[in-house]
Amino acid sequence: MRSSSRSFTFKWAIVLIERGGVELCHKDGATLRGPKFVDLSPGAHTLTFRVMRARRSRGTLFEKEIFLRKGDVFMALCEPIQPNVFYRKSPEEDIWRLRKIEFWPGGGARGDAER
Repeated sequence: MRSSSRSFTFKWAIVLIERGGVELCHKDGATLRGPKFVDLSPGAHTLTFRVMRARRSRGTLFEKEIFLRKGDVFMALCEPIQPNVFYRKSPEEDIWRLRKIEFWPGGGARGDAER
């Protein structure tokens, strides 16, 4: 997850990924709490993706059900809205990139974009 804002503004953000109300990963402007990699058992998982801000109306919240087989890898990347900086413009909305890489025994891996 990219760092959120460098100063406290309405674009300040905390990025969270949760499963069943339990936080898997938490990123704010200063820290990355929890592991970068989490071992999920094979099967269906409902994950909650959230960006929280000082203004609730400016956040992101959605759920996604994923199904993992043994050996599959699921990746979630977030680029939250940030105050504009001199070297580039911030996105106008939070950008989430979700991808599952499926393990194929004897055949390597195949990736599918999730969102």
